[in-house]
Amino acid sequence: MQDALESFMRQESLLKSFSFINSIPGTGIEFLLRTVLVTFVMLGLTRSVTLAQVEVTSLDGQTVVGELVSLDAKQLVLNAGDAVKVVALDRVMNITWQDHKPVNTTEEAGIQNLLLIDGSHLIGRNAITDGLNVTFESASLGAMTVPLKNVKSLRFKTLNATTREQWNTLIQKPYSDDRLVIQKGEVLDFLAGVVTQYDTEKVQFLYDGNEIPVRLAKVFGIIHPADMMPNQTATCSLKTTSGESLFVNQVSVSEGQMMVRTGPGEQVVLPLESIAQLDFSLGRIVYLSDMAPEGTEYTPFFDTVWEFQRDRTVDGSPLQIGKKKYSKGLWVHSKTTLTYRLAGEFSRLQATLGIDAAVAMAGHGNVDVVISADDEVLFTQNISARDSAIPLDLSLTGKRFLKITVDFGKGLDIGDHLDIADARLIK
Repeated sequence: MQDALESFMRQESLLKSFSFINSIPGTGIEFLLRTVLVTFVMLGLTRSVTLAQVEVTSLDGQTVVGELVSLDAKQLVLNAGDAVKVVALDRVMNITWQDHKPVNTTEEAGIQNLLLIDGSHLIGRNAITDGLNVTFESASLGAMTVPLKNVKSLRFKTLNATTREQWNTLIQKPYSDDRLVIQKGEVLDFLAGVVTQYDTEKVQFLYDGNEIPVRLAKVFGIIHPADMMPNQTATCSLKTTSGESLFVNQVSVSEGQMMVRTGPGEQVVLPLESIAQLDFSLGRIVYLSDMAPEGTEYTPFFDTVWEFQRDRTVDGSPLQIGKKKYSKGLWVHSKTTLTYRLAGEFSRLQATLGIDAAVAMAGHGNVDVVISADDEVLFTQNISARDSAIPLDLSLTGKRFLKITVDFGKGLDIGDHLDIADARLIK
């Protein structure tokens, strides 16, 4: 770890040259000088390390693909073919390592899942606690130590459809002591007490005044009473190829390595091969399906009211436009008007519009869509089952209210099921 840190820091002096380059004026001979300097720095980096191919998606939905040269708190530098692109980090939604394929470790024997109170999720093995700290061998981060007070749960067994729902319910409940969770058939039960220690063989559990050693093979998981506390200062969420996710406050990249600083202040160096994605959208993107509309108005064509749905269709199926399925969005039947309070906090509305595939395949569905903000019409269009998916990107700067109306088109209201997929507000 120390050698990796020293190697990383040696590269910082080279990467700082970009700050000098960016300070050169951008006209005439100065612009030429800047280009030459960038080229020399790029050549120096590419000779010493193989650069990773990434896809960068901005908050406005634009993407650029190239080799990641460097990343710091303000910007990232890409080698995109014959051009060098410098992208301001405050406009980046995510960075995806295209060639880093996921590695399934969840089915391996002895795999454990550690959930931290900030929402970080670690996968590994050999968790041990002395009652103060937890040591853990993360699949991507290596050996690490976490204060026990920052741990919400430790799960030793894999989840199926039945136990997943029960486990999530247990985690969300408030407790004043520890829960030792055991499995009886397909039912999860628990004992309330205090976990004093655990290692790779057993859990020391204080129950009804007696400390009992419980073999690890019999334990489904441990849930601690610590409240979940999202990291309000996190810069991004880091996702690894092994399926781990970590909320980090600082992140930088150099010489094939990534350095991150977590909420508790721990500094970790990672090989880029273990990184799948950096998600910078924290707090900057809000999905409409996660918001409650301030106003909802239904005008049925006959007598049946079809209430709008969030993240699913009226029968519980995933939203689907054409052949593509969406995990987020709104399902809306004509005639429905939804009003959302924006309070001037958002700059754009982005979504994909289309008649849901369940009815579009039969040729049903024809609606008139009107989207307005503060009584200004931003979008109006008739959408039918024959139309391909329609991308939407509207400016909302300074707007206080957003109104979406899905009105009757042609053909009464038969099959008027509109998907407003991936509908999101961007700050």
